[in-house]
Amino acid sequence: TTRNSMSASIFATNLFPSEWDKLKNDHELVPNAVAEIIRWQTPLAYMRRTALEDYEMHGKTIKKGDKVAMWYASGNRDERKFERPNDLIVDRHNARNHISFGFGIHRCYGNRLAELQLQILWQEMLKRFKKIEVVEEPTRSLSSFVKGYTKMKVRISA
Repeated sequence: TTRNSMSASIFATNLFPSEWDKLKNDHELVPNAVAEIIRWQTPLAYMRRTALEDYEMHGKTIKKGDKVAMWYASGNRDERKFERPNDLIVDRHNARNHISFGFGIHRCYGNRLAELQLQILWQEMLKRFKKIEVVEEPTRSLSSFVKGYTKMKVRISA
């Protein structure tokens, strides 16, 4: 999932070139940008859980034993939580409020490692490269669960 966030970050900064410029001009934005990239990409679209007890929610009853799908991708694009949720905004004030890693006892065990890998990648790319340009539409993975790319051609300007 981390590699999908890495490739998505390149794709996203091509869709929103002003965000690349912000990062290029202020490397201190990288940690927040990493959280925003993870929110924007949401590497795992959803997770399924089993209700342990009956629960009433918005006038509907979820019965004990029912299977419930939690759509992280939807929560991370909730316009009630995130202004302009479909845009990548590397200095978004509430980027860390994403739910990409899950929550509670089921929170992704490797979340800090993933953030660190992305942070190091971005720090090093910004030092070394003037621009990384996606030169054709990437090929997305054929999965409703893992969001990512199987092919992305880029041109790197040093």
